[in-house]
Amino acid sequence: MAPPVTTEAGLMHTVPGELRARILSGMRWTLWLAVLAVPFSYGTTILLARVGPEVVGTYGLLMVYRVIVICLFYWGGDAVVIKFIPELSGDKRLSFLASYLLVILLALVPWLAAASLWPSSLTYLFGTREGPLLVFLYLSPVYILFSLASAALKAELEMGWAQLLMRVMTVGSFLIYAALYFFFRSALRVHYTGLVWGVFFALAGASFALGMRRLARLQDWRSQLGSLRFFLPRNFWRYSLALQEISALTAIAGRLDYILILNFGGLVALGQYVAITQMGDVLWKANQYFVGTLLPALTNVLASEGPQAASQVFSVHLRLIFAVYMAGTCALMFLVKPLVMLLGPRYIFLDHLVIIILLFSGLSVPGSLGATLLTSVGKQQRAVWVTLAQTGLFVFMFFMLWPHWRLLGATLAFAVSQFAANAAYLVAARYNTGIKFSALKDYAWFAGLAGLAAVLAAHWESRWLLAAIPACGAAWLLFLVLAGYRYAECKELLHCLVPLPPRVEGSEGV
Repeated sequence: MAPPVTTEAGLMHTVPGELRARILSGMRWTLWLAVLAVPFSYGTTILLARVGPEVVGTYGLLMVYRVIVICLFYWGGDAVVIKFIPELSGDKRLSFLASYLLVILLALVPWLAAASLWPSSLTYLFGTREGPLLVFLYLSPVYILFSLASAALKAELEMGWAQLLMRVMTVGSFLIYAALYFFFRSALRVHYTGLVWGVFFALAGASFALGMRRLARLQDWRSQLGSLRFFLPRNFWRYSLALQEISALTAIAGRLDYILILNFGGLVALGQYVAITQMGDVLWKANQYFVGTLLPALTNVLASEGPQAASQVFSVHLRLIFAVYMAGTCALMFLVKPLVMLLGPRYIFLDHLVIIILLFSGLSVPGSLGATLLTSVGKQQRAVWVTLAQTGLFVFMFFMLWPHWRLLGATLAFAVSQFAANAAYLVAARYNTGIKFSALKDYAWFAGLAGLAAVLAAHWESRWLLAAIPACGAAWLLFLVLAGYRYAECKELLHCLVPLPPRVEGSEGV
């Protein structure tokens, strides 16, 4: 009889032990730092909303800016770093990162030149000329450097540090705004433009410095400091150009709702819309943390092990996302009324819009993993037509619904187009990547039960708040049963998020 061996293989048994351990560690760091950050993210929205709709509206404009910088100015985006660094030998990684930064800065020059010569064009990007936007564009390399450092850490599967950088932004913003709210509220109300933008750039710069310090401590990176050269890997231009095409479309589709509402409804309407959609954004931010782990996990596994191991990694993430988001979506919908009350009396009448946002955001999240899978195998161009269709559907619905339903119409247009696009991403990934997975049954039960929960939540009374916990628990358990989650699988999925005592297996037949 062979001696017992300790194993943590679980659902990803074909992935080598060291790589699997790093993936699991990244998933755990992602989850628990995300859980820590969610109250701070929502707290920032509450504080700014209570100061005034125009203040939280400016915060919404900052979100438009972040999308534009990442999608238009950051050539190719994080996926370029996450794709190529695992494929490069250690002596080429820092040279590639520095060369890629040079490409980004050169690609940024025409944008800055056009904005300087034609400042009125900023209206087409941001929907407004509010604040010194040209100055903020010149400061965009600060946010790009932060994103680049975070992407490099993800590519090295240093997920704890990558997530820490993002938490510095989230938690730091809340702490600064809380201090301003309680001690300098009048200054925040009068000088909100400079303070909102100043806090953002200061925290982005500090996070970049922290990330680069960590990279400099890694052996492969520290040994390259004296041997930098210009280096771009094979297929760099083809891969990054395809990503840039999608990023440009995403910049149009991603915050087009903000731009249209700002132009047709004004800053106050945008502030109301930002306040209600921030609850849905909580789900998307948490998903970004999961995807932040998934993409580097897939690129590392594909580079070393191949499609079979990648299929296991993706399937585990997908099943985990369904289980987690069924619980999270239902919980937020049942708690909508007290959460909206925290925003202040000016937002109470918007609770039904929040339920719509939460329902469709929750349904959209699993499908978004399809776009990540397409990117990991270099077939991201398959998403171009999906993004174009999403943009067209949103614009059509917005102009059909806005004249009569205003914010309700904008909310429906955004939510429905978002869900349709993300479901299409998952279908495109299923038939174009060679990575095998199954999602139809899980999606059907998720949609049915979440839809039923939304109807109940719309009629939920605040006095029934204590009953929300058992109601959410019952919906979640019913989903697990109907979607075929077995005890052993649930235990392994829990192990992905919480370190459990390793299993002990004996020889064959034991």
